[in-house]
Amino acid sequence: MIELTRPINQLIPHSGTMSLLQEAIAATEETARAGLRIAEDSLLYRPDLGGVPSWVGIEYMAQTIAMFAGVEARRAGGQPAVGFLLGTRRYVANVPTFRLGAHLIVDVEQDFRDDQMAAFSCTIVDGTDCLAEARLNVFQPRDIGSFLGMRSEA
Repeated sequence: MIELTRPINQLIPHSGTMSLLQEAIAATEETARAGLRIAEDSLLYRPDLGGVPSWVGIEYMAQTIAMFAGVEARRAGGQPAVGFLLGTRRYVANVPTFRLGAHLIVDVEQDFRDDQMAAFSCTIVDGTDCLAEARLNVFQPRDIGSFLGMRSEA
């Protein structure tokens, strides 16, 4: 993996509180790695759970895939673009909560790509503990405006 020097916000189309990842760690032509630390100010942090519900891991994985696509776009001289999570197969969370203080590493590996669609195997680990894993299917349209039925005004 090649270590990344760009801040995460330059590699994903998410902004503000919707950007859940904190660090772009590394990427190759087939993989990406991102990280985040669970804190009390984390979006979706629940004091009653002492952390973030593990179902949020699907979004951590999806944003790491967005980072992967953003790295590709930057290599080609472009900008990160909007994509869509189509679904997941067997999201398995081995814990109910990502605990306060946990340093999560999210790894994604592209298994399949066909034009605008792709599938990724994903894991979330804290140290040597695998906290969650899934296979996500994603779609990134070439022209988001046309896809959403928006017309550009001349």
